[in-house]
Amino acid sequence: MKYTATVFGSTGLVGAKLIDLLAFDEQYETVYAPNRREVDFKQEKIKPQLVDFSELKKYPDLFKVNHIFICLGTTIKKAGSKEKFKAVDLAMPRTIAELAKSDKLLMISSLGADAASGNFYLKTKGEAENAVLENGPKCTHIVRPSMLLGDRKENRLGEDMGKFLMKLFDPIMLGPLKKYRGVYDEEVAKAMLFLAKEESASKILESEQIKNYQK
Repeated sequence: MKYTATVFGSTGLVGAKLIDLLAFDEQYETVYAPNRREVDFKQEKIKPQLVDFSELKKYPDLFKVNHIFICLGTTIKKAGSKEKFKAVDLAMPRTIAELAKSDKLLMISSLGADAASGNFYLKTKGEAENAVLENGPKCTHIVRPSMLLGDRKENRLGEDMGKFLMKLFDPIMLGPLKKYRGVYDEEVAKAMLFLAKEESASKILESEQIKNYQK
């Protein structure tokens, strides 16, 4: 079977890995990569598209695909405020889900996401999950990685320190602590791709399941 797909967040840590996997996956014919700025992808099947994310309804072709991947995410520091953070991590996924005409929608969330959480970040992620599950396609998958490991194009000092400590303590994080182990960007991308092609009902994939899910 041949597929078409759209990757929102195609230049991010996981999104970029996902684009690489899709580019060489013969089951995918066309992959749209919407961005705010021009991005040059080398592979012919990857179709970059310059879009205004505040007017996503103007780009219906992005939503008439088999699979939509939401790999969006920012930080409060980078966004500039909690409101702007929510615009990216909550409002945008909700809009994408509402416009989706795809067979499946897959979104990256976070370990511990919970709309009832007292933590702003986890609360927002939980609200985003609820929004896409309520408004998206019948088959909507959520992946909840712990600390994402990989090489970002941007520097995040606090996150870099966290990654260092995560790699240091990973071997001794056993039992109940196992779910907090770091997950590599490629592992998350592979799990999302496997889920997209798997025949199953909607799933929420927790961090400790991601590493071995595609196996």
